Amino acid sequence: MSNPLVTRCVGLLAVVLASGCAAPQPLPFRLIDAASKVEHGTLYRDSERIEVTIAGQLFSGFYLIASGTAVSQTLVGRRFLPHDTFTTIYSNSARAHLTADNGRQLQNDFLFESERALGECRTPAGETFQLIADGF
Repeated sequence: MSNPLVTRCVGLLAVVLASGCAAPQPLPFRLIDAASKVEHGTLYRDSERIEVTIAGQLFSGFYLIASGTAVSQTLVGRRFLPHDTFTTIYSNSARAHLTADNGRQLQNDFLFESERALGECRTPAGETFQLIADGF
């Protein structure tokens, strides 16, 4: 005879593990210009792609998340021989480059956390937009 508490805990663990392996869902965001006009876009977190439509024109591209590598040495063992340790450091800062079919460009800098993002996008001509994703 099985213990109902153990069965319930195993079932809950299976649900948690299954949801942890799911691919990240696309994150919708808004771009708001100086006149408070809103345009809509999407961050595709599984492939680090981004796209937005501005005045009927599709801009698409990629984004990079700032990261770095740190190397440190520790002395281990009986003879205290040096041992290298590598640590990869990820931040919540990203930069994106988008282009439209006609060659127009859009540069984006944003911070993100979970289902939220906040940043600024700029065209080479100086037009700016606020990027906001708040799980809407």
